[in-house]
This record gives sequence, C-alpha cells and structure tokens, in this order.
Amino acid sequence: MTRDTTDDGIDERQTDPADERPADGDGRTPLANPARRDVLKASAAVGAAGLGLGLGNSATAATAEEICDSEFGQIEVGDGYTLMDNQWSMSNVAQCVWLNDDGSYGYDFDASNGSGGPNYPEVFIGTRPWGEDTGVAEFPIQRRDVDQLEMAVDADYSQSGGEWNWAEEWWLMEQPPGQEAETHVYEIMLLLDWNGQHDHGGMENEAAWTDQYGNTIDHWTTYNSGGTSATFPIFRVQGGYDGGPIDMTEIIDYVSAELGASEDLWLSGIELGNEYWGGCVGETTYNSFEVTINGSTYTSGSGGGGNGTPTTEPPTDTPETDTPDTETPDTDTPDTETPDSGDLIASIDPGTTSASVGDMVQFWITDETGNSTWITDLQWELGDGSTDSGWYADTQYDSAGTYTVTLTATNNEGATSTDEVDITVS
Repeated sequence: MTRDTTDDGIDERQTDPADERPADGDGRTPLANPARRDVLKASAAVGAAGLGLGLGNSATAATAEEICDSEFGQIEVGDGYTLMDNQWSMSNVAQCVWLNDDGSYGYDFDASNGSGGPNYPEVFIGTRPWGEDTGVAEFPIQRRDVDQLEMAVDADYSQSGGEWNWAEEWWLMEQPPGQEAETHVYEIMLLLDWNGQHDHGGMENEAAWTDQYGNTIDHWTTYNSGGTSATFPIFRVQGGYDGGPIDMTEIIDYVSAELGASEDLWLSGIELGNEYWGGCVGETTYNSFEVTINGSTYTSGSGGGGNGTPTTEPPTDTPETDTPDTETPDTDTPDTETPDSGDLIASIDPGTTSASVGDMVQFWITDETGNSTWITDLQWELGDGSTDSGWYADTQYDSAGTYTVTLTATNNEGATSTDEVDITVS
C-alpha cells in the first residue's frame, strides 16, 4: 500500500500546554482517496462517496445492535470484548458503533464538518485504568508475570479527508483498577497504520527490533504525557500492519529496559481503534480480533462467532462427532464426510508452497462461508507434528521433504470441512 509520508507536523491527540508535542497545524491537505486495506489481503482503494453512517458491514450481514452519538456507549461483542462509542474530543460529530448478526462488528464516523480531535471508537479486552472490566481472568496482570502477549487482527477499514491512525494501546498501572482507579503511569501505543497527516517528528529508534513473526517495530517517540499524565511512548509497525500475529511482549520488554518501567506494574488489557481528527470520514469492520495471553487465546468477530472463549478449550468439536454416532445405519460411514459435502468453510492461503529448511512458512485462511453461516473454530495440523488454532499459523520445517498442512474448520451450525496444501521444503 502506498502511503503519503509528508510531514505536516500534525499532533497525535490534543495536548496539554506543557506537552512537548507540536500543536495542531492549519491547512491540512486531505488525501485524494481514502486508504483501505483488508489486513489479510490487500484490497483496492474506494472513494469517499462510498462511505456512509450506520452502514456497518451491511453488504454481508445485518446489524444486530447499534449505538450512535453516545460519547461512551458500549456493546458486548463477545465474552471478554467490549466495543465503545468513544467520542473523546468531538462529541458533536456523527459516530456509530455496531454489532452484526454474523459476529463481526465495527464503527463508522463523519467528522467532515468537525474540528479538533481526536475521537477513538474502539474495542477493548480486559481492564482500563478508569475501572472498566470485560471479565477476562488474565487481566489485569503484573508485568513480571507476562510470558506471552500476542494479537492478530482481520479487519476492513477506509478513511479519508483528514488525519487518522489505527492504533492499539494498553496501560501500565501501579494498582489494579479494582483496587484503585487511575493509577496509570505508562500509556503505550502501537500504530498499525496511519496516513501522511499523522506525524510525530523524527524517529527515536528506527527498527528497534523485529519480532518472531517478522514485524519490524519502530520506536517513534516518547511524550511526557498524552491525554493523561502518563508517560506516553508511541511505536509503529514499520510499513504498516499486513496481518498475522504481533508479539507484544517485545514492547513490554523494551519499555522496561529503555524507559525504566517496573516489573511490579500492572498491565491493563488491550484496546484497538481508530483515532481520527476533524475532516475525517471513515468506517472499520472487525472480522476477527484475537488476543493471546499466557496460553489463553480470546477471539471476537465473525471468525470466532462473536465468542471470546479461549481457543484452548474446544468443546464445540465434541457434540459434532458424538451426535452423528447415534445415527448408526445411515451416517456412520459418511460421518466425517457429511459436514464437508464438498463445501469448504475455510480454505488455506499459504504464504508459499516452496521453502528452504529453516524458513518461516506462514498460513492464512480464506473465509468460504455464506451470509447465514460463519466460522466458529479453526484447527491446524502443520505436517511436522505441530498444531495451531485460529485464523493464522506458521512453522519452520527442520528438514527437507513434503509436508501436508491440514486446516479443519467448523461453522456455527456444527459442520466441518477440511482443506489441505502440500509444502515442499528443500
């Protein structure tokens, strides 16, 4: 995706007078076309005229619940996930959040006649410093106890006409919010994407690290404060996020090593949304948002059937194989075939089918379901004895040979299908 990299000196969010960031500039130049990316597969740009409020993902799903212009209205979009109508700085602009009946969810906004900002419609899992809690057992967690923290997103989004970003953030706090609210001392932001009007000046540490999944992370800057008094480091995925997991523990380690964050601090949870400023019009649909914390994976969206249950618990698979067993005469033989019936629920989209020993081989999925069904479970067998679950998998093959990768997908009706692809390793 081509990105305008002009330096307009635009503020990332409203500033305190003592803040060191540059103030909002005048004379911003709107983009000629909105940016749009399906983060599993690049897609073409669409015109701003195609955007509209309250549309949701109406082309493929009906809206089940919607909140508009509420400032901080919330919709539960899965066990452990909450969608928030966060009209933080521009309460006078049109903004809606919505949940579709297929489990996908998102928001749309129109600040074409607005000024200032930003607003931050968002989805979050875990806690926030002000006391919100989505009920995920692993959050909040002390920084010293975080062994694994990863996220992966499948979303479609389009913005135009003003400054915007797509940003994940979390907080490090002195106390859990349940004991004492607003003890946050670090606000940590990772930019997944942004336009040319969104700028933080010179790079503090370019290519600070590359994580195990191949994401190169820049440390863009650190402010003394953001929207609160907390120290505010901003990171970005170099070149923009293109799908697959991001290893968030690397950021935590960096903040501890380089910025002195104590291991006694509490990690809040994960927030993900679009910051946008006056003049911007946009829409984002989340097909799947997945967070893994210390071995438990929580998934929301149509990819998880709107269910945040950890994917390490596969109860939905058991009834499927048990039920047909009672229909002995008819269905015993085609038991494993009936759900498939030639109709794939999901197909494998390999990064390559030919690799060298030791190469990282990545696998995505293509959703093959129709409007009335959706994916509830995805299980991988990677041909080398390793397994995985979710919308993405990867492995490194240790020796030459041909490996058969198998994806077993389950939909909301209990049907399953299997897809296979051979990987040749030399």
